[in-house]
Amino acid sequence: MEIPRLDDGLMDPEIKIWARQLLGLVCTKGGVICPLIAPDDAQDILDRLAKDPTVAIQLRSDAEELPHYTRLSPEQYAAESSEDVLNRKRDLDVLQKLGLLPGDVRRARYLFELLFKRIETPEGICAFDTPGWAGCPLARSGTYESVREKGWQAVVYQRGAEEMAEYRERNVEQIMTGEQLYMRPHHLMCMACWYAGGEGTGPRPNDTLSEILDRIRQEPDVPITLVEGACEACDCCDGFYPDTGRCVHAGGLIRDYKKDLDCFQKLGMMPGDTMNARELIDLMFERIPSTSDVCGYGDDVVTGEEWAICSGPGGNAGYEKTRVTGVF
Repeated sequence: MEIPRLDDGLMDPEIKIWARQLLGLVCTKGGVICPLIAPDDAQDILDRLAKDPTVAIQLRSDAEELPHYTRLSPEQYAAESSEDVLNRKRDLDVLQKLGLLPGDVRRARYLFELLFKRIETPEGICAFDTPGWAGCPLARSGTYESVREKGWQAVVYQRGAEEMAEYRERNVEQIMTGEQLYMRPHHLMCMACWYAGGEGTGPRPNDTLSEILDRIRQEPDVPITLVEGACEACDCCDGFYPDTGRCVHAGGLIRDYKKDLDCFQKLGMMPGDTMNARELIDLMFERIPSTSDVCGYGDDVVTGEEWAICSGPGGNAGYEKTRVTGVF
């Protein structure tokens, strides 16, 4: 049976803009008409971002479209406007500061979190003191900075506390009374890290792993079905988008998809497989002795920001404690 697939993934971005236009969106949000992006286009994108934090955005640059100089005449070189050259620099300045390349795609929330973390002002990107490079007069207006001060939430949708509380209440009821649990396998590891051999107590703010552990401890034979992607522990998270079931943390937490698949491989299981809690946790501790094996990708090497290692290289001590004590 073929499973349905979401059609708004990172491989098929719905929004494609020049990298410099990220700054233009912020300035438009601040109430000015930015010359980097048409007002109607900017407003359409902002309206979308205000509703959906998961929308995939591709950042573009024409830098690699330039031909070798031998294919151009001096007249052709001179034909390019200074504004086109400045825009190319703007695009590459933004991409360099974000640690991205032309064509890279990130989800909206992550992209604006990264933007406000890395770029404090458009001055030095959109405008310069150099004659001929004056650029945009709005670069020194403080508009970008005023929106940045409010945070990414000023541009991109954020779940409200009331909604998250409602989802938590409903989710906890399901966890405690349902016939079985549905979990992505690496979240069993997260649960063990947090429990830390008995040190972890009380509900966690952004998931229901504590409640899942309570159910498992009360009922060691409760069946757990393993799934890929956001699971029963995620519903109340600020990064969970209920409309699609997507996670919007850290670029969609692609690294967590890899963690899940690594867990499946090490457990010798597949998505949809079901096992009772005691046997599954025993198998996990037998096959996965350290978080370095999964969360550290087996070599504890961080290859990029989106591939950060939870708790850092070297393995999580909490997981190792729980592996010794067990959870029952």
